[in-house]
Amino acid sequence: MDILNWLRIKKENLIRPTLDSPKDLIVLGADVSFQKRGDKYQSYAMPAEDFGLAIGISPKFIDTTDGITVATPSPTTTKSKSVLIPANTVKVGDTVFIRTRCRKTGTANISIQTIHMNTADTISGAYSIANNALANTSLYSQMSRTLAIKSATITEALNITGAGGVDDDVLSINTAYNFNIDWTRDQYMIFALANINSADQSVVSYYEITVNKKIN
Repeated sequence: MDILNWLRIKKENLIRPTLDSPKDLIVLGADVSFQKRGDKYQSYAMPAEDFGLAIGISPKFIDTTDGITVATPSPTTTKSKSVLIPANTVKVGDTVFIRTRCRKTGTANISIQTIHMNTADTISGAYSIANNALANTSLYSQMSRTLAIKSATITEALNITGAGGVDDDVLSINTAYNFNIDWTRDQYMIFALANINSADQSVVSYYEITVNKKIN
């Protein structure tokens, strides 16, 4: 980018110190004086989110707004909230930390809090990567899950209740669970609930997901 382009960008007030969107372009400059022609510096642009990934900034997905209130009784598991993890956000060598919280109204029976993964934003065809039972007398529940991406076909997590479970404060167990998650495709993380008694209602009130990038 030559000096005239820079002057035009400044004149049009296109230079901003903050981002409005992760898709905003940032301009990077490189010393190309070795080319012996044209400007000493040339510039190129790339989306801010791509730049962050390139320098190892951990992508985060956080939402504290209430999801859809679930009143459907078990065995039906119903989505309350979901989030898209875009393809290639997670790669081999990364870890994914997940924490979610739900709230229950009523004490008729237990409610089941689950986290599912699917390539479509639906419970149908999804598989559980975590589950937790909220006691009938409890009105809040929080659980977390840490996924370690070991290979293209193995995403490892601690396993304490079948294919689900939670792993906060688990120090020693005899098994782990390997999920086959294709992170090169768009993946939806779905936070769902099921109430044993239709007199109870529950809702996902918060989630946060952090992708910790491998340090090369």
